[in-house]
Amino acid sequence: MTSEIEFLSDHIPEPGEVYEITPGIQWIRMPLPFLLNHINLWMIEEEDGWVLIDTGINDERTKEIWRDIFGRVLNGKPLSRLVCTHAHPDHIGLGGWIHEEYGAELVITREEWAFGRMISMGATKDEKTYFDYFRRIGCDEENLNDLGSHILTADELYHDVPRRYERMRDGSTITIAGKQWEVIVGLGHAVEHACLYCQELDVLIAGDQVLPKITPTIMVHAPEPEADPLKDFLDSNEKLRRLPDTVTVLPSHNRPFTGLHARLDQYIAHHDERLDVVLNACDKPLSGMEVAGVLFTRELDFHGKFFASGEAMAHIRHLEYQGKLSRSIDTDGVERYLRA
Repeated sequence: MTSEIEFLSDHIPEPGEVYEITPGIQWIRMPLPFLLNHINLWMIEEEDGWVLIDTGINDERTKEIWRDIFGRVLNGKPLSRLVCTHAHPDHIGLGGWIHEEYGAELVITREEWAFGRMISMGATKDEKTYFDYFRRIGCDEENLNDLGSHILTADELYHDVPRRYERMRDGSTITIAGKQWEVIVGLGHAVEHACLYCQELDVLIAGDQVLPKITPTIMVHAPEPEADPLKDFLDSNEKLRRLPDTVTVLPSHNRPFTGLHARLDQYIAHHDERLDVVLNACDKPLSGMEVAGVLFTRELDFHGKFFASGEAMAHIRHLEYQGKLSRSIDTDGVERYLRA
């Protein structure tokens, strides 16, 4: 029987504080200007340098906090490596700046490097692709610019992702401070998200793949509108089942915890419940945006509408591929889904 989720500490670091959460691993919490208002980052000291895991977004406040931390903590050693779990802006947004200013070499999976590099260079400014997709899922013209503005300005949250990197891949290991860390790739939330597991320390740096309080955002995106990211997420999480339930999980949001297996079970139950809601709502034909309104009943800003639409489509696609929903296209080009 799996244990319940238990948090390691009631202490939450203030911005700029460096807090040892488990022997040898320093916890830093950076602010984010979103509803999800923080990200957890990790530093590990080696004999000849430091390793940083994830960065925070590209803004002046985060840079100022890093300058202060590095000035106090590095003790004359270089920041030698930057390991990024994935390429969302709160995780790699300052990757290029840290590489340029402090010389840290980027370590990341190949698909995440390519994804982050493209976004940081403005690839999401493809208005036609995104607007066509939002219209297809039922977004009206009044809300079109709001949804589009989230993704069309995404590059502003990134300093240019470095041109070169060292590749992590599923099942490979990297050495940090003399300890071996296994790379376990998770899918669904990101294209090739790297979790890092150290058996000797019994620690999992989980990134966004496993969070203690919220579920990672699982979205269908405009460039890959036929994807089934929910299946990818649930299937790839099963690779984490072999880890001991004693493992300390260091997540990117909220607090470090134990109870990995219980959390994986909760994800399955949560998405089963959401799938049932979508299936029952589609007793009449609904668009993706209409399903989003069923799943998310509270008032949403344009960021929230963007994520809600992607989450709705992830659950729709999963049901569609299971043969539980059928798809039709109206004369206005909007896809609608009906219980099969």
